[in-house]
Amino acid sequence: METDPTQPGLEGVKHPTIAELRDPASQPHVHEHLASCSMCQSVVQADADGATSAPIELDLPKGLVSENAFKWPADPIARGGMAQIFAAEDRRLSRTVILKAPRDGDDLSPGMTQLFQRRVTTEARILAKLQHPSIVTIYELGKASVGFPFCVLERVEGTALRDRLDELAALEQDGTPRTRERLELLSNLVAIAEALAYAHERKIVHRDCTPNNIILGKRGEATLIDWGIARDLEAPGDSDASLNDQPPSMSGRMVTISAGTPPYLPLEQSQGRAAAPSFDVYSFGMTLYEVVSGNTPFAWKTVETAKARNKQLDDFLDWLKHGDAPPPAMPKDPELSGIIAKAITRDPAARFTADELVRALKQYLTGDLVFSHRYSATGRLARWARRHKATTVSLAFLVAFAIVGALVWAQLQRAAKEEAELRAMASAANADAAEKGRAADEATRAADEANARAEEAQRKGQNADELRREAEAKRKAAEQMRNSADAAARSAKGQADDALKRFQEAMKVKEEAEKASAAARMAQAVAEKERDNALIVRAEAEKERDTALALRAAADKDRDSANTARAAAEADREAARQGQSRAEQDRDAARGAQAAAERERDAATAARATVERERDDARRRVAELEQRLRELQNNPPPQPGPPGPPPPPPGP
Repeated sequence: METDPTQPGLEGVKHPTIAELRDPASQPHVHEHLASCSMCQSVVQADADGATSAPIELDLPKGLVSENAFKWPADPIARGGMAQIFAAEDRRLSRTVILKAPRDGDDLSPGMTQLFQRRVTTEARILAKLQHPSIVTIYELGKASVGFPFCVLERVEGTALRDRLDELAALEQDGTPRTRERLELLSNLVAIAEALAYAHERKIVHRDCTPNNIILGKRGEATLIDWGIARDLEAPGDSDASLNDQPPSMSGRMVTISAGTPPYLPLEQSQGRAAAPSFDVYSFGMTLYEVVSGNTPFAWKTVETAKARNKQLDDFLDWLKHGDAPPPAMPKDPELSGIIAKAITRDPAARFTADELVRALKQYLTGDLVFSHRYSATGRLARWARRHKATTVSLAFLVAFAIVGALVWAQLQRAAKEEAELRAMASAANADAAEKGRAADEATRAADEANARAEEAQRKGQNADELRREAEAKRKAAEQMRNSADAAARSAKGQADDALKRFQEAMKVKEEAEKASAAARMAQAVAEKERDNALIVRAEAEKERDTALALRAAADKDRDSANTARAAAEADREAARQGQSRAEQDRDAARGAQAAAERERDAATAARATVERERDDARRRVAELEQRLRELQNNPPPQPGPPGPPPPPPGP
């Protein structure tokens, strides 16, 4: 809503007042501004035309409501360059409405007054074509008794998006981003994109879709207001074209901005080209950029001096034409950044349509693949994992359990193999020791037998030396074999002890593996429980979503019913207006007939009075003649001569 009284119709650029425009030579900055501003040139032209000619009467329908139906406040709540806004009370329905009337003043010429009145009526005709929950509703067009028109608009309760963004910026000064709150605003603004798509279907371009003109309700509803500079692309002709559009400069130098709000308007709109739906897509995309990132790509600041304002405007126009592409709105979210980047691209043909922007935003908010975004294989896998968190967690636990189980099984197999090898080595050592022990025993027996034969030979006196040497040799061999058997037994015992130690270590590893397996099974059980909980939560969320969809469908149905009822009410009201118009025509005809009858009655009364006067005169004359006749009969005059002619007959 425009609130600066010095602005004829443009936010962001401060225009001279009417008095300054009428005398631009007195102030150099006014003369420089007038040389480059088509809007102020239109106002001056209207002032000049109005100074030499009477204003043309507006073509307004008959039977419009008058200002007496409303309780007007003393002062407006806002005043712009061409209109003023009042919060009034409707006496008929006891409701608060917004009345938008053209700006008035003794300093305005008839031409300028006519220009402002045309803008109000043009806005009323545009809003009359639009019936959408996110577009401010026009109730009716009124006409004051002094002749100026005014719009009766819905009063939208809520907070401007501009104020909400300022609040978030103030909260973020502590260094903590408010990402959740900003994404909540993003979900609310989908309704504005739907409203723009609806308006574009009806060939209406808003041309000023900025945070200042978006109202957020208490329950998240969003409404697009201020259609004062909107254009109807199907209108056969617009008498205010000079105020809204101008052809591009033939030299290629951008002309001054004639409609829109920096820094939300695209290059082609800043050049004054014919209105197009891409204007709104760009402006809304810039609004989304600020909602997500907290600022606009071009930092527009409030300045006080005219020189600073002109410098900032020139910098903005140069940025539109030669500046670098804006950085991603949210670098960590390429999908959302891609949606916004496509909406604010400088090539109008490459931008979304409003319908495509609605589709992309809904796909992003619902977690679906955005049709305009290119995904890699890893990106698709990561997005699938984000969308199916419960399934992803379950799969991760299953994979971890499988890996742990495989490691435990391999460890157990290795421990069993080592145990078997050690057992085999111990058995072989024991067998070798036993074999060597048996061989030593046999050698000992052989030595004992040899000694016995030697002794027997000695007793018999035979030569026993050879037998004694043989027995000694066998005894030594038996001792060596016993020593070897003892060594083999000690070696077998050492190997058995080593095998036992390894076996105990293997059993310890086995116990640890079994503990790890039990922990893995427990983790799997926890994962399955979490998965079940996630499935329950998901089922509840889907149930809530279905309920929300059902409520939304019911709300849409109620809205359609309300729109149908409103259309029927408007049809009835139009029929009532037509009946009232016909009744007024019949009343005027009856009044004319009554006046003619009264005139005829007056004429008949006058004629009757004349006849009565003539009758009274005749009666008086007859009475006089009868009196004279009686006098003549009573006193006849002398008759000296012959009698004269008889008297004339009496009158009627």
